[in-house]
Amino acid sequence: MTKITESPSTQTVEIINEAHFEKFEDAALLLMSFEKLADAVEAVSEGGEIHERDDTHVGLMEACMALAIMFRRRTGHDAQKVSADHLDQERQCLMGGVEIKSLPIPLRPTPCGPLPKTAFHGIPDLSLAWAGFNYVSRVLEHIKGNSPHLVELDMARAHSLDAMNALSLLIESLTGATPGGTPDDMTKANAPGPETLQ
Repeated sequence: MTKITESPSTQTVEIINEAHFEKFEDAALLLMSFEKLADAVEAVSEGGEIHERDDTHVGLMEACMALAIMFRRRTGHDAQKVSADHLDQERQCLMGGVEIKSLPIPLRPTPCGPLPKTAFHGIPDLSLAWAGFNYVSRVLEHIKGNSPHLVELDMARAHSLDAMNALSLLIESLTGATPGGTPDDMTKANAPGPETLQ
């Protein structure tokens, strides 16, 4: 009789850290954070206690990591560092008897800017229309996800301004408006208001 020995299947252990949560979009991170915080509130409301490394404590740590990732995506900065800086400022104000007026959240300066309006001068009307359309399409691509990263938002800002420049020159050309005129000098095209939509 032959005996077959089966070795136990090896299960991969996934480490839960900020890198683990990076793969999730903002909507998923927000929902997960809400659920973890709601669980903690419910546990305490029912008279429970939070102990180190219990499920509630781990859930709170996971929510902190998720929020830190979303903060970094939006600002380019580390949430713990900014929080520590704010705490230092609060202490200095309290020690000096000064009122805390504001605790600004730093934003990383955008590394990319729009093209100058002059880059679109001399381009035929049809090409200007296509350029405006293409830039608007790129904006849509950058922000169509529910969690665009900071670099995508930077590109969306730059491309939206490029689209505005190309389209404003097209409007000037088609209407005969004075180049570089103020928006008041031009007829503004607006989408119909929501009250007209059925």
